[in-house]
Order: sequence, then C-alpha cells, then structure tokens
Amino acid sequence: MAEPTDHAPGTTHHAPITVACISVSAALGGSEWSLLDFVRRAAEHDIRAGVLLPKDGPLAAELKKAGVTTAIAPAPPELLALSRQNMLSVGGLVTLSTGVARWSRAIVAQSRNLFGEPPAMLYSNGFKAHLAGALAFGPKHVWHLREFPPEKTGPLWRLLVGAVPTATIANSQAVAEAWRMAGFRAPAVVYNGVDLARFAPKPPTRWIHEYLSLPPTAHLIGMPAIFARWKGHLQVVEAFEQAATELPDTHLVLVGGAIYDTTAERGFAEELVKRVGRSSLGGTSGAPKLNDRIHFLKHNAEPWTLYPEFDVVVHFSTRPEPFGRVIAEALASGVPPIAARAGGPMEIIEDGVTGWLIPPGDVRALSRAMVHAAGFMRTPAGAAMKAACRARAEALFSADRYAGEVARVLRSLTG
Repeated sequence: MAEPTDHAPGTTHHAPITVACISVSAALGGSEWSLLDFVRRAAEHDIRAGVLLPKDGPLAAELKKAGVTTAIAPAPPELLALSRQNMLSVGGLVTLSTGVARWSRAIVAQSRNLFGEPPAMLYSNGFKAHLAGALAFGPKHVWHLREFPPEKTGPLWRLLVGAVPTATIANSQAVAEAWRMAGFRAPAVVYNGVDLARFAPKPPTRWIHEYLSLPPTAHLIGMPAIFARWKGHLQVVEAFEQAATELPDTHLVLVGGAIYDTTAERGFAEELVKRVGRSSLGGTSGAPKLNDRIHFLKHNAEPWTLYPEFDVVVHFSTRPEPFGRVIAEALASGVPPIAARAGGPMEIIEDGVTGWLIPPGDVRALSRAMVHAAGFMRTPAGAAMKAACRARAEALFSADRYAGEVARVLRSLTG
C-alpha cells in the first residue's frame, strides 16, 4: 500500500523558505530518522531544507541518498561527549559554554554555505543543538523538543524554552505538558511519523532465523533499541528469563548498538553482553543457560525489514519515553508492541487493542505480558490486532502527515 499524501490537487504553493536543520547527532536514532522524514518531504511544502551535522556519520549517508543538501558544522568532541549529569560540574559548565560557542560559529558559517546566504530559519534537534543555534542572530529559531526537561535543571531549561526560540514543537502531549510554562507560548504537538510504504505488514521471510541459525519454527520477540541503559535492556532480559520456561519455542532478539557519544553510556554495550552471557532459565543460579535463546543483531540501516520477522515487539524504557518511534514503526508493520505505561507510549498504544501497556519498571508484569502476547498472537484475535495496529498507524503516524505539520509550524512564522 502506498503512503497517503498530505497534498491535494490545487494546493496553493508559496515562496520557498530556507531552513537549516541542526542535528546534534550524526548517528541514526529515532530523532534522526524523524529529521530524515521531514527533510525528504520539505520541498513538497515549499521549504528548502538543508542539514548541518556535528560530524560525518550514517545520517550523512542517508541524507546523501535522499538528495538533501548537507554540510558538516564541526562540533567539539568534548561537547558531544558531555552528558546531562556532567553538565552540572564546574568543568562540565566550562565545556558546555566554550563548546557551544565554538559550534555556534561553525553553524553560522556552514548555514550560509547551504544556501549561499543566511537561512530564514534554524530548526534544531537536541539540547546542545538548541543552545548552539540560539547564539546565531538573524534567523528565526524553532526548537523541536524530543525529550523531557532534565530533572535537576528543569526550571532553567523551561525558562529558556519559553523565552529563547521563536516557536517550539513537541513530539507528544506528554512532552508538551512537561515543557509548558505560564506566560509563554505552548509547544505545538506533532507526533512523529513513519514511512507507511516502507513500514508495512509483510509475510516473514525468516531472514533473522537464517542469520542467527535458528529453526524456522522459532517465534521471535524483538527489542529494537539503541544500547543505552535507560532503554531497559537489562530489565527485558530479566523478564525473558522469567518467561522462558513457558515459551520454550521463543527467542529474544536485541537489535541495536551503542550510538551515543556521551560518557554516560560508554561501556553499557559490554555490560549488556556480559549480562546475556549469565542469563539462565528463571534467572536462578545453577539453572540451564539461556544465552542460546537471547541474541544480538546489529543496528539495522533498514529497520523496516525487522518487524515482519517478529511476533511482538518490546519497548521498556526505565524512564518515561518522550515518544517511542519503535512503537509507531511496529504498529505500521502490523506488529503489536508491549510498552511501559508512561510518557509517549500511552498516546500511541490503545491498551489491549493495538498492544499492551504495563506498569513501568515492573519486570514481573513484563514477563507475564510476554507469555500472554506470545499465545495471543497465535489466535484469530491476534490477526485482528495486527490489522488494528496498521489502521492506527495510518490514522495518526504517517510520515507525510508529520512532515506537513512540521512545515505548517515553520511556515506560520513567516507571515
């Protein structure tokens, strides 16, 4: 099925506006895929979009394939490595202030190179990108808020978000409410979208089975997520240990890799590998090993090929997820997700209709949900849920709809 379009015949066209999009990462995480969804379609909405990256990386390759004008505005490595926790130290504040100033100068220079003149607008993704862009005077500033405010410095950040940018966009109602501050314009809520043509229900090809040397009859629970501690991999492994006895023909597939530059996440991938190596039935000492049923699959540049191979998808962040792109991708592919009942997932999943919501951090509840979902998806009711998943994605999470709504916010600032 082709993805529906936002444009109807006879749509009024306007003079193009130039928008320099600043990405805080050159990797391919959820925020970067959403940025790709927008810039690929920006011209349809009379927007000339170019992208500024802090360094070369996978995102640059995808932008090149899409024919999007791109430039590297080098960001200091020490700035990219700075985590939220480290920002609060004296050294962290120095690194942040000097790094942002240096990156801002590069952004100003390279944004001119994108279009041969200063852009009309700077559209930034990520806290550090917001700050660096804010020091560039002249263009209007739009901050896409894809995260909740930091716990310790939340009031200061909310003040900045209310006072500095010309407009803000939030990727869920939960994020918009968290950033809302009296006296300032509320963020516009625009749900992330996915390419409905790429992410679509398809028969499984068993390519993951072949790659991992699994029997073709094996059932798969998938967890596509970057390797970051807060994504909940350790809890998912523990839940699968508890469920494994009741699911003898089921395997857990962890899809991802370590893509964050920050020091806070360094070493987690190695920790996760060691934890899987220690896994056992029931999670008890002396029980049979389970590492032959928990598998790693590298971060996939074509994630739409993953979902048809899974019976269900797990998303179990340890803190509220701002949106949950994996969940929208799963819905579009007709694969029901299991997710923590907090933040953005509550706005994406209809509990019991298009997936299951469980208490955050409740490993036992996740284990029970795995067992229930695995059995449910082998019944006629499971086929009905798959159809409901796709219908919800078509109604709310189209990439065309997403790009159109972002474009409307940007164009609204031009008068």
